[in-house]
Amino acid sequence: MIGLGGMGSALAASLLATDHYVVCFDIRPDVLRPIVELGAEAAADARELAGACDVVLTFLPGPSQVLEVALGSERGVLAGLADGAALLDMSTCNPEVAAIIGQAYDAAGRRFVDCPVSRKAPNMTVLVGGPSGVLGPDADVLAAVSRTLVYCGHRGAGYATKLLNQHIKYSWYLASAEALLIAEAMGLNAGEVADAIAECSGGDSGLTTAAAYFRHDTESVRNRAPASTITKDSALAERMATNAGIRSRTLEPVVDFFQSVAASEFRDRAYPESTELLQRIRSMPPK
Repeated sequence: MIGLGGMGSALAASLLATDHYVVCFDIRPDVLRPIVELGAEAAADARELAGACDVVLTFLPGPSQVLEVALGSERGVLAGLADGAALLDMSTCNPEVAAIIGQAYDAAGRRFVDCPVSRKAPNMTVLVGGPSGVLGPDADVLAAVSRTLVYCGHRGAGYATKLLNQHIKYSWYLASAEALLIAEAMGLNAGEVADAIAECSGGDSGLTTAAAYFRHDTESVRNRAPASTITKDSALAERMATNAGIRSRTLEPVVDFFQSVAASEFRDRAYPESTELLQRIRSMPPK
């Protein structure tokens, strides 16, 4: 397991709980230490870890980190991966990354599959970039710590499907947050409005996330991804749509808003907290 942020740490802990032998690496000792205390071994770098494992799982911030860890000539995974071993990347990236890494791994006789996820282990939905059977014996490892595995058809399709999920999720969040700001501006209780809409057709993930902010549910808000992650994911999703010849009028405002967030004090805070910035942006001066 390489990359021990919130998602990677949950996955490593779930693997240990299902009696898997786990070797971990992260450049941050403070996040590596708790997983080692749970029973994992620590590796000095990605290459050393790859040489000790049959399957390498990566949970990294984005495309540049995935490419560096997967392909680094001296300390990357490919440099240490044994014949028959695999790299399964669970990060959120664009399909082009799968093509680059896949080509290099194919040439070296190693296996690579894009496997981004939604939700944390042990309740992950894994979006597998390939047909049924592409994971081989590694499917059992992922199934032990996942809610379901969904096979998306071909290499890169896992990444693509995850970005489409992000498009829907954060467009819904932004619309929900704006609606609740309007409710407050009208003198309504936004929490009560959210409770009402939750019982209607408009209520689900986007509303739930926005409503947590207005309900002052600090624990739920704190457990959401940092806004910088949403900035990256939405930009990747928009680029993918553009490459497909599509201008997405629903995704454009999401990208625009989170670019503003990235330039603000909310960049590294849980993304629902950026509703405060949304309020500043969307508020009009009195006539």
